[in-house]
Amino acid sequence: MRSFLRTSIAVIAVAILIGVYVHSPKFGNPPEGVRLERIQKSPNYENGQFHNFYEFETGAPVGAVGSRRKVLGVIYKFICKLFANEDNYTIPSAKTDLINLDRNEDVLIWFGHSSYFIQIEGKRIAVDPVLSNVSSPIPFFPGAFRGTNIYAPTEIPELDYLIITHDHWDHLDYETVTKLKAKQVICPLGVGAHFERWGFDPSTLLEMDWYNEVNLPDGFRIVCCPTHHFSGRGFARNLSLWGAFLLTSPSGFKIYIGGDGGYCPLFEAIGNQLGPIDLALLENGQYNKDWNHIHMHPMETVMAAEDLRAKAVIPVHNSKFSLSTHSWNEPLNEISRLSKEKKMRLLTPMIGQKVKLKDTTQTFATWWH
Repeated sequence: MRSFLRTSIAVIAVAILIGVYVHSPKFGNPPEGVRLERIQKSPNYENGQFHNFYEFETGAPVGAVGSRRKVLGVIYKFICKLFANEDNYTIPSAKTDLINLDRNEDVLIWFGHSSYFIQIEGKRIAVDPVLSNVSSPIPFFPGAFRGTNIYAPTEIPELDYLIITHDHWDHLDYETVTKLKAKQVICPLGVGAHFERWGFDPSTLLEMDWYNEVNLPDGFRIVCCPTHHFSGRGFARNLSLWGAFLLTSPSGFKIYIGGDGGYCPLFEAIGNQLGPIDLALLENGQYNKDWNHIHMHPMETVMAAEDLRAKAVIPVHNSKFSLSTHSWNEPLNEISRLSKEKKMRLLTPMIGQKVKLKDTTQTFATWWH
């Protein structure tokens, strides 16, 4: 009887701790009030959640791996990979001083995974900045590869725009964004609820639905584009929207800021409507055949670039966190090979290395070898 009581007390205590933890600020807030009323008017929202444009043949919920047996199999493979230490490497980097960066330079600096800094025609922009060592709500897991976490929020200058593609932990990091200074946050519908809980002025939050188009100050223009993915920071999914963004500078330079999403006809539709695109930042990593509808394999990344009519591509969503069972450098090896076959201009900077946005001759070494 005493053993049963001790076990029961322990279970209750753990449940209370988990309940307290998931209500901590880092989990954000679900949309409510005026924000929820706007969401409910969206053509992409139905029955209490957002939906994708396409449903694939699997019939599984967006983001689902499949049956319970398959889920357990994927977890087993992932744990085996961790114990095998396959990704126990130090990733090379080349740190650029962003604070003292000449405002006249048009550059992009990649932070690893899907985080990067853009300076173009006088504007400073950060996209999905995750400058922490973790990419999930579980402390210390999965951790960043050694050598990848080279920037602190204090080393990022004041931003004109902070762009967030969706609210997953590896794209929206509480520890990072609450320490950055940004004049305006641009995000899909509902994501602003998190920022409001974190103390951001609501007047600085620009929340967009798919195909919303906004003229920003000084001649910049941004369009929110659909992707095939899902959202959620806790147990509830799809309460906020996910997406990509097309940013056009006053000179007409177009940057496709790709969030997460599986390959589908959306890329061709966007390319036909908004292309050609000067630079596309496309997901290339953390893929697996068991969730191929929400993340792209390297061949699909190449296909998406062709559909978008992209003149140059930077492959992201790799080289900082291990969120799948492939080796850390497989995505770069594969897309490098495929881009040569397709004669696609592929830009592969190291973390922290400058990409000169308007230099069509710049090349990069195969540093991941």
